[in-house]
Amino acid sequence: MRQQTTDELEELLKERADQYLLYPSDRVWDSIHKQMHPNRTSKYALLALLLFLATATAVVINKDRASFSTIPVGQVAAKFTERDPIASVKGNFQNSFGDANVSQGIPVLHASLQDEDNRSFTELASAEQRNLDIPLPVILKVPNTPIGRENEISVQEKTPKEEKKNALGTAIETVMEQAKKIGKKASWQVYATPSMGYRRLKGEASGSNFQYSVFSLSTNAMFARNVKDAVSHKPGMGFEIGTAMFYPLAKKLNFKAGLQANYNHYEIQAFSSAPEIANYGMNNYAFGSYPISAVSVYRNNNGSSPAILRNEHYMISMPIGIDYQVVGNNKINFSVAPTLQPTYVFANYSYLLSTDLKNYAKEPTLNRRWNMNASIETNLNIEKAGFKWSIAPQFRYQMLSSFKNKYPIKENLMDFGIKLGVIKTIR
Repeated sequence: MRQQTTDELEELLKERADQYLLYPSDRVWDSIHKQMHPNRTSKYALLALLLFLATATAVVINKDRASFSTIPVGQVAAKFTERDPIASVKGNFQNSFGDANVSQGIPVLHASLQDEDNRSFTELASAEQRNLDIPLPVILKVPNTPIGRENEISVQEKTPKEEKKNALGTAIETVMEQAKKIGKKASWQVYATPSMGYRRLKGEASGSNFQYSVFSLSTNAMFARNVKDAVSHKPGMGFEIGTAMFYPLAKKLNFKAGLQANYNHYEIQAFSSAPEIANYGMNNYAFGSYPISAVSVYRNNNGSSPAILRNEHYMISMPIGIDYQVVGNNKINFSVAPTLQPTYVFANYSYLLSTDLKNYAKEPTLNRRWNMNASIETNLNIEKAGFKWSIAPQFRYQMLSSFKNKYPIKENLMDFGIKLGVIKTIR
């Protein structure tokens, strides 16, 4: 009777324990599979690449050696081919050669042909055929100077390396000349912009079920569906510093390009809680975008105590655009300057809202590194003591989401600021 009671107790405990089993996600299984079955394709590809590079290097070296050959100074190589039918007549000729001369800058060798035994050939040969001037194609001798090896100039073709060096040198000189011309007309601006940073959110709670235990969790239970209605965020202070070049294209139009650094952040009102699973559903689930799970200690709506989170972004941008003077003169004027800004986010400390809108957690794999911003500013420019002082209200908007496309919730950062800058023409 006692043994039967123990078995029932063990079975009951087993049933209760099975309810709290945690099953690894697909990403964990994929990682285990890759470790047990390593992919050797990359090794073979690397080996093939090394062989290809070695073969290409050998071919280039051999080609350079074969295409470049020198002729020692003072050595004359000549090959004569019989082209005149008179030259085929049998006979013994006595050739006497004179010294090499230079006629009109072209070196020649004078040859006189005589035949004592066969006068008929001598009579047939004309004066031009008896006296020949043979050009020397290899050695050039400078006139009015002593003839010697130190005064001989060897005519050689330029090697491909020399041609490349000359082409590169010419290109660098051209760029430097253009840079000097631009530098004489260009003016430079240094600026700083205190700003208020915020964001624009777009997205809805996911209707999918994520199987992270034996129970399926419905993601829409007791929550607002639209992300803007489910969160509580506040703007935060940011800044912008940089430098820009202005190059005149017309009387009132300038081309503008520069480099700047931006800091944007906003605050999130959340609640601390015990650790729990935050689920991030992905777009295009059927095409390889699998859900991601992360551990969260912050809830969106309720918890043990209030908590303030900060989503921070550190960026480097290259603004490119125009500056158009709407009204005014050289001393005081009003201008408008729109720019496009390719941006690299080198540091992103963001909390992502789970797609069931319940938790906040960090998931760096979903952050986007490269982005594009657009900016527009209205400048009041005042020139005094050789400097042009600029005050400009500015609006900056991030065109792509802060997160990758597979994350369903979209975030576009915004900055409102007052730009303070000084412009100086450096000649």
